Amino acid sequence: MDNLLNFIDNRHFLELEEKEMRKETTVHEKTIQTMLFAFPGAGLGNKLFEVISLLGIAETLQRSPVINATNPDYFTAIAHEHTNWGACCKFDNPAKFINRSEQHIMLDGHYFQSYKYFHHMRPKIREWLAPSKLTAVRAEILLPAKHRDDLIICTHVRRGDFQYDGVHQPSDATFTRAATDFLVEFYQKSSPKVTVVVLGNDIEFAHTVFEDRTDNYKFLQETNGTRYNYTLPTVSPLYTAVLTPTLTPEIDLGFSRLFCDVTSLINIWVVALIPVKEQVYYILSGYHGVERWGKIEKCVKEIVIGEMREEDFYPPEWVKLKTDQFGRISSF
Repeated sequence: MDNLLNFIDNRHFLELEEKEMRKETTVHEKTIQTMLFAFPGAGLGNKLFEVISLLGIAETLQRSPVINATNPDYFTAIAHEHTNWGACCKFDNPAKFINRSEQHIMLDGHYFQSYKYFHHMRPKIREWLAPSKLTAVRAEILLPAKHRDDLIICTHVRRGDFQYDGVHQPSDATFTRAATDFLVEFYQKSSPKVTVVVLGNDIEFAHTVFEDRTDNYKFLQETNGTRYNYTLPTVSPLYTAVLTPTLTPEIDLGFSRLFCDVTSLINIWVVALIPVKEQVYYILSGYHGVERWGKIEKCVKEIVIGEMREEDFYPPEWVKLKTDQFGRISSF
């Protein structure tokens, strides 16, 4: 089986290479670089932001992107520009450098986490980051066959380092369940069967939040009580929650792209990789929102207010939702 999967994966990259070779690629003599703070230790999402933003900036400036250049020419004849400094998630328009004559430019900035750097090339990004056949096979294994025809709501939880870094808000148990129940109730009005798939990096947390909606739950057993400052809701729609093992972010992204009809998420790259026609729910610093991109909705929770400008991080199509003091969700 391992040999077969490796063969499938290798064939995928060969096909992509052949496809790319058939395309005409424009090579610009002038270059652009950015500082890569997310490498090597940050998560996949931060790395994607830096690399994809660099590609978007390069296309805007009609320059060739360069990563970690070793050619001495790039160091001896490079112009440094201070931009996007001191904040992860604010847009500093690179178009102001369009008429610069220097051969090589380095943008000294942090993270470049704004959709505005690359939104104009979203179709290309989706093509570049399409899951390999191997990832698709591994993602498919996560979803039991009996649920394949259901409307799938994917709830993505993120805890791990978010609990300790002092910048982000980890997934909250009460809100995660309330938001998922809200979406289930909404879609049960139009879909005969709705199933929830829980993705993310904390399966113990996921089990606590959804233990009464898993297939093996017995209503006579004792629940986890106040773990995570959470108790199971007394009123909740009926549905099945499929808990997935913690595998890799790549598999979560591949699963979301291939199978999710609705997604509660914390990873904005799940949104970036879905078709343009789809629709997105998100949560920001205690309130929630919907991006109207079509049929599918997604949810995201993120608190980095001190380093972000909301209109630069979330596209204007997004419509916010909110929770009141009782945890009830409603629109602004």
